[in-house]
Amino acid sequence: MSVFCGNVRKFAAKLFKQDSMKRFSARLCALIVGAATLASCLNDKDDVVLTYNDMAITDFTLGTLNRYIHTTSTKTGNDTIIKTTVTGASYPMTIDHLNKVIYNSLELPVGTDINHVLCTINTKNAGVVAIQSMTSDSLKWYSKTDSISFAQPRVFKIFSVDGSGSRDYTVRLNVSSETGVTFGWRLMKTDDSLAGWTDKRLVALGDTVMLADCDSIVAASSTARYTISTDGQLKSSRDGGATWQVEPLDDEQAFLPLAGTTASVCWPYAPADNTDYVLLVGRPQQNEVTTMRVWRKIAPQEGGGQWVYMPFDDSNRYQLPVLDHLSLAYFDSTVLALGSDLVMRASRDQGISWHLTGTYALPKALTGAQVLMTNDTQGRLWLLTNTGQLWRGYTSE
Repeated sequence: MSVFCGNVRKFAAKLFKQDSMKRFSARLCALIVGAATLASCLNDKDDVVLTYNDMAITDFTLGTLNRYIHTTSTKTGNDTIIKTTVTGASYPMTIDHLNKVIYNSLELPVGTDINHVLCTINTKNAGVVAIQSMTSDSLKWYSKTDSISFAQPRVFKIFSVDGSGSRDYTVRLNVSSETGVTFGWRLMKTDDSLAGWTDKRLVALGDTVMLADCDSIVAASSTARYTISTDGQLKSSRDGGATWQVEPLDDEQAFLPLAGTTASVCWPYAPADNTDYVLLVGRPQQNEVTTMRVWRKIAPQEGGGQWVYMPFDDSNRYQLPVLDHLSLAYFDSTVLALGSDLVMRASRDQGISWHLTGTYALPKALTGAQVLMTNDTQGRLWLLTNTGQLWRGYTSE
């Protein structure tokens, strides 16, 4: 304990050298010494003090944000400001630990107020977070109940619980500059010949779609087809099904989804030429598991690559729940999931987290208890209901 306190004093002394930091440093030292004293009391019998010098921000989630939309009356010419809200959690923050930056890759809608932002931050090993002033080096403690201005990138400093060091993250919020772009659905037709189906799938053929029977194919890339065999192995064929090879997995077969319950989607993998990103999702083999099994493969078109399981993580609050009749589509750089609850979910991190989305919500005039979804080669989004309604998604200005 004496050695630890000595380290704390040395760390605090360094901070005290800066006059603008005295009050902040004193509070930090008191907090760390208090934590160490508590640990010492809890371990009085063997005089062991457990402290950590590792620190990191592990989760950064935006709260509800205000959005102000300017409109002009066509009758009077007067300007009107309409206030709405934006669900910040639907815009996941990417944490780049290597470069120590945090940002949202999906831009917030135009007009979002980023001068008054509430956010929730989780840290590794109970690290303590402070925010640097926009005009000086002074710091103030982070509180999830205090609004923060992100008019410019902000520096968040996290201190290790043993007082041995700190790490800075620069956080920036990206807001779209485009105005008037909206997503909507258009009813293309209602066809009785397309009604009353069960256990079907919607397939894109070029720039059209068709209703097809379900088969043993669980996923596909641009050059391969994948199936789960009767012995529970994931296999691939690159010659139209004439021959099949066992696919390499990074984990146990038990985490593969149940055959017959899967959905998949594939799109070009931007970081590498002639490479696909294949996502495979399905029900778990274990009854007690309440979230879907998610696998992905970065698949070079000439062959190779390995399937990687995206494991269930208690810290991820946005898992994809178990759903029947699941469909996946890739639209506007987003993976969309639609299942038996008829609620649209979006993943903007390639299948790691799934958020409820109002942007792509099903049309109010949609009828049917089961809906299939896909996208065609032109990137258009399609829905087909078991009442024969065929809908197409579109964007407009």
